[in-house]
Amino acid sequence: MTATRVHTATGAVHDSPDADTLYDLLSELNLALPFLVVERADGRDPEQHYIQVHLAEDGSCLVEYRDGGPDQHFRTIVAPPYAMKGHDEVAALVTSWAQDDGEWTRRAHWQRVQV
Repeated sequence: MTATRVHTATGAVHDSPDADTLYDLLSELNLALPFLVVERADGRDPEQHYIQVHLAEDGSCLVEYRDGGPDQHFRTIVAPPYAMKGHDEVAALVTSWAQDDGEWTRRAHWQRVQV
């Protein structure tokens, strides 16, 4: 797996988490602690290379990634309920991104974020 660092809504930081750890951290998302950010820790600028997850009140999940500057910022929405099938879909996206295997680009319909 590519070197990554995870930041949780509680402020916890996890260096180079494996797939099981990512899955568990994503399982802990709730409306009080709704987000998680995974950044590259392999020499690429972490502020420009990350994937982030935000759990919405309706149970959907916004997943965004950035692969460089503002013109390389994309998002997808995973339909609710997050607690059921949504969690597995989000975990697959985040883990694939962390592994840098490219599969995540094909697993969702990504739309450019206009900033």
